[in-house]
Amino acid sequence: ADHGRSATFLTELKNKVERCTTPVVVAGDFNLIRRASDKSSPNVDRVRMRLFNDCIADLALREIARVGARFMWMNK
Repeated sequence: ADHGRSATFLTELKNKVERCTTPVVVAGDFNLIRRASDKSSPNVDRVRMRLFNDCIADLALREIARVGARFMWMNK
């Protein structure tokens, strides 16, 4: 995935959610990770991970825990 626009995406998401005047649910596959342990390889972009976690914290979002497999997909 091209993460060249991840920061822009998170800024847009934050702006949209902050403008909401009613409760909101944010859901989707953002192709971003919260923790290094969420990845099946050691290649972790900690800056992008921090941006994602900061966005979640700033918006006071809560993650719904997955049940089942550790990863959603693998390259093998």
